[in-house]
Amino acid sequence: MSAKGGVGKSVISSLLAIALSRDHDTLLVDLDIHTMALPKLFGYDGVLHEVSKEGIIPFRIAQKLKLLTLGGVVKGRTVILPGRNQERVMESLLGTGAIKEDVIVFDLPPGLGDEILVLEKVTDFLPLVVTNPSTLSVRVVEYLLKYLEEKGKNPLLIVNMSFMKCGSEVIRPFGSLNEQVSRRGLQIVELPMDETLNRFVGKIQEYRGNLLDEMYKLSSIINERMR
Repeated sequence: MSAKGGVGKSVISSLLAIALSRDHDTLLVDLDIHTMALPKLFGYDGVLHEVSKEGIIPFRIAQKLKLLTLGGVVKGRTVILPGRNQERVMESLLGTGAIKEDVIVFDLPPGLGDEILVLEKVTDFLPLVVTNPSTLSVRVVEYLLKYLEEKGKNPLLIVNMSFMKCGSEVIRPFGSLNEQVSRRGLQIVELPMDETLNRFVGKIQEYRGNLLDEMYKLSSIINERMR
């Protein structure tokens, strides 16, 4: 989750679900009911979910990884939902999905909205808050961090696009994370930039770059937190 758009939530959700599926039966749920980026990342844009007596059948991405998305219901059509309708659609997607997996990764839209209220209703979730190190992004995300802390949550802070390596040199194009966030005492995970990711739009499950290696490390942290 993030209060800021454009920080890479959907890519991180996708790669994290891939990493977690190494050890768990994992379901990736697309709760960004407006843009629905996940089916585009995995190559299911315009493909409809099948339906059985058990409910909506998630797309099988790999042996231990599935995807459930509103995009598999509306087939890529634009969805504009006012007010409480957003909450009802998200609850219906979760309520009618044939969900049997041990671990569920939720990809949320940016902001503080209905999707967080829905999660609070249905599960005791571990929040992963995504930002990049830019001053604007960090300041916006601080609102979400404060809300989660008031709710008694202990989020992981994922700092995406933190650095890139050029030979032995580490370059930080956005600078370092500001001290105000660092002083919150959160567990912080910095992720590298990878310019090759664009080649894997539509086939993100085939990506094997440095960012996935970092996702395996992150999945180990999450496994410890879930125990």
